[in-house]
Amino acid sequence: MRENQQPLTEEPIEPVQPVSEQPEAPVLPAENDSDDLIQTADDTAEEPVEEEDIDPADVKIFGLRRVCFHATAFGVAGGYIVTGLIGIAGFTAPNANICAIICGALGYFIGSRLYKKQKAARDAAEHNPESAE
Repeated sequence: MRENQQPLTEEPIEPVQPVSEQPEAPVLPAENDSDDLIQTADDTAEEPVEEEDIDPADVKIFGLRRVCFHATAFGVAGGYIVTGLIGIAGFTAPNANICAIICGALGYFIGSRLYKKQKAARDAAEHNPESAE
């Protein structure tokens, strides 16, 4: 057997003694705030909190309605894709950022019109429940 294949022999390990150079800090008694915490937790548990029912279409993302935000994001992505396709076709491509901004503005315009139509349909269905069925 070679040297690195020899079985390991256990060497006696000396116990390590902790070195206490600094005096131990006195332990302060803990205050009993647990009773106060239990009472406040019980108070909030007794009062049922009603969650506000929010229509998913009315949720705002970066200050835009959900439909407007999605249409704007789709427009920006479409602007970058259009710029790439123009470049691939061999024509001089416009600045990608300008094209993305223009397509994003178009997407916002389309999204705002869609939101207005959806809002009008929801309001009409709310006022006339028979016609919604």
